[in-house]
Amino acid sequence: MEQPYYIPQTQNHFLKLTRPIIFFDLETTGTNTSYDRVIEICAIKLLPDGSQVELYQLLNPTVPIAPEASAVHGFTDEMVVDKPTFGDLADELTTFFEGCDLGGYNIKRFDVPMLMQEFHRFKKYPIIYTEVKLVDAMVIYHSKEKRDLSSAVRFYCEREHEDAHSAKADVLATIDILKHQLLRYEDLEPNTSFLHDYLSGGSLVDFSGKFVRDENGEVVFNFGMHRGKLACTELEYLKWMLSGDFPIDTKMVAKKVYMNCVWETEIKMWLQANKILQNEAVASALYTTIKFGRDMFPFATNSEGEKVTVTYLTEPPSAYILSHPDAIKLLLNHLEDILSGNKSHQ
Repeated sequence: MEQPYYIPQTQNHFLKLTRPIIFFDLETTGTNTSYDRVIEICAIKLLPDGSQVELYQLLNPTVPIAPEASAVHGFTDEMVVDKPTFGDLADELTTFFEGCDLGGYNIKRFDVPMLMQEFHRFKKYPIIYTEVKLVDAMVIYHSKEKRDLSSAVRFYCEREHEDAHSAKADVLATIDILKHQLLRYEDLEPNTSFLHDYLSGGSLVDFSGKFVRDENGEVVFNFGMHRGKLACTELEYLKWMLSGDFPIDTKMVAKKVYMNCVWETEIKMWLQANKILQNEAVASALYTTIKFGRDMFPFATNSEGEKVTVTYLTEPPSAYILSHPDAIKLLLNHLEDILSGNKSHQ
């Protein structure tokens, strides 16, 4: 990786970290997260022990840089033609971003979906949307003051934002802003989980906000003709989203919801067809078999990687393939509801 800048060490203990957080910024060929590409990335990884790791890279995007984008960040096709592509560095970038939370300025709506799309082109998935916590200084800033990054630097840090739209300067400014926000606002807690959930961010399912959770924790559409509807009730719409022009994290959510709905229907049909739920002892044996991975008559299992085949030893035997950990979780949740006396899911 290139490292043309000396980035001063920051006082990193302003956040209480349980795992690393990467503050990063991208400059790109344009603003369409589906089609445009990254040309500059600067990232500073803050570790729980207070140390930091820095990454900087110019990239050949392999597509033309839009003139309006060049007018903002100053990069031209000629300046990056001899640089490595994202694909050249995909493995190294994957290792850097794996297992980390993410921080930045306006990253939820743009930088994170853009970066995930780049990784997706090479079948790399270091950013797991269901696990990563996002700390977006812009969200805090706009909720408090309603300004842009340069104004945020002026307001919180009492200085001018030098080299605006330089990835390095923007990353450092974002870290500085967040430190001052945590000092200024007593209601903000210095940990990534709280800051991720701030301003109802915890209700978002995908980073671009096409899906949210309702008051019952169910995934619902947050856009379009089905806004407010349970996502699981519109499978054809979910299928349409998978082939549409949506960010990769949104498509991942659509696929997860779609498959969970399919698996839940199949599981209930298999349980009902074999009358498993009509006998509490049999249902308990199935729960124990799946939960603890220990066969209990009248059930037997066979595992291949994440896939588990469970066989009900009737005559003739009846088998169901749990093809994903989510399917296993759905079966266990359904059995727990039944065995605990909640018959509404039967």
